[in-house]
Amino acid sequence: MANSLFIEGLIENDRYKLLAAPKSDLHNHSTKGCSLAWVEERTGHSFPKPPLRFDGLEGMQKWFTSYIKPFCSGYEGIVLRWEGAFAEAGRNNIKRLAMNFGAEEIELAGGIDDFRKLIEVFRMKHCPETDFEPELTYISSCDIDEASDSIDKYLQSGYFKSIDVCGGENIRPFEAFLPLYRKAERYHLIKRMHVGESGTADDVRRAVELLGLDEVHHGIGAAGSKDTMRFLADNHIQLNVCPSSNVMLGYAEDYKDHPIKTLVDNGVEVTINTDDLLIINSSIENEYLKLYEAGTLTAEQLEEIRIRGLTGRSK
Repeated sequence: MANSLFIEGLIENDRYKLLAAPKSDLHNHSTKGCSLAWVEERTGHSFPKPPLRFDGLEGMQKWFTSYIKPFCSGYEGIVLRWEGAFAEAGRNNIKRLAMNFGAEEIELAGGIDDFRKLIEVFRMKHCPETDFEPELTYISSCDIDEASDSIDKYLQSGYFKSIDVCGGENIRPFEAFLPLYRKAERYHLIKRMHVGESGTADDVRRAVELLGLDEVHHGIGAAGSKDTMRFLADNHIQLNVCPSSNVMLGYAEDYKDHPIKTLVDNGVEVTINTDDLLIINSSIENEYLKLYEAGTLTAEQLEEIRIRGLTGRSK
């Protein structure tokens, strides 16, 4: 059987073939989902490349606010970065895109109706054939009572397909977020959460069980427990992994020994994603290529992951 275009691209280190192959990006922060080149071209400013390692999430955010955000800040800067995220999806042949947006960002756009119109203009301009799945996200330090009281006005639109909580792990007990996830269930959203990047395998399992998560953003800490990996595999809980982000933040030692290998070897369903392209500076085809060149996963394993991201959850 002939190799797929994607496998050929990996083996031959052919960027054109990798770009041409349909891919997904299911862990994408909208305000940081564009490329540095996009912002440089539109601001006329040349940005430094990110360091090989950040000092955790705090260090990453400090670098972003020091070197990039001053040149694309405020509402106009957010809009610029939003459009760039869709331009990148078009450039990279992303056919399934889950991109997260915060409630504050929606309000900056004038509320859900104006926000939706704006986002759809960008989608239709840059990637009209992409299966777009907007994700409503909340910061882990948010006012949960206020968020759960106001969430209906966003979910009633039917625009959002999933919910996420991000912005640092173990800020609150998982139980504190139950009001948000119960609302998500009422609207039949895919339930996701950032957990198990800096946290443990036990954190991943507890979050899934307590909040009824369908998928986990990151979740690489699960590789530390065979029981947790078996639980995830048996229940078809997908982990949306971001290799370069994990390495640069110090949560994975390198690409060769990235926990994704252990997860895949133990039957855990994973996808490969960009996280914060504007900061990490590694687009989706590059994420696959780095894992292949490091010998972490075979071309066939990476092809299986690519297809899973396109076809959705297996349960």
